[in-house]
Amino acid sequence: MRIVALPVTLWSEEMAERVQREGREWLKLLEAVDWERYKKRVAQAVKRAVQKFRREHPDEPVFTISIFTDPRVQWTCISFDTKEHVYEQVRRWREKGYEELAKMVEELGFCDNPADFKYYKFYEVYHPELAPLCQLDHEDVEQEGAAFELFERHLSEFVEKLVEEGVFTFENRRKWLGL
Repeated sequence: MRIVALPVTLWSEEMAERVQREGREWLKLLEAVDWERYKKRVAQAVKRAVQKFRREHPDEPVFTISIFTDPRVQWTCISFDTKEHVYEQVRRWREKGYEELAKMVEELGFCDNPADFKYYKFYEVYHPELAPLCQLDHEDVEQEGAAFELFERHLSEFVEKLVEEGVFTFENRRKWLGL
């Protein structure tokens, strides 16, 4: 199983300090979020999504899981993909003439866009604790980058815990990797 995080530009400590020195009021919006509640709700949602997937698709091995939070709508979407579906996507893209896309996915070894996953939006959760982020200017690169940096930091913290707890198992990993 592979866990996909959308690429973001991580802020350095120096950049964060510079922004704070310049008195950016929007930083208060980031501080107003209950990040601990957010992490607990997403961790719980991931556990429920995995349990639900195992119940509904007991014989289908998951190759990739995506955990994506959209601060604009205060929502997290958990999606699953299979290795077989990745191969099917590559074949379909080639048939439609999207050779560059097919080649990129082959080189990566997985789809990096959750919207292309076999089980897109398999499980969703709403986050009222993210309400302050609705006031950010999401067209502003600094504000959007700061928000996504915080999401990535918090997601990586609890994903490690979920792996340690055995929420994710890697039983078929050797088979998927061709070993």
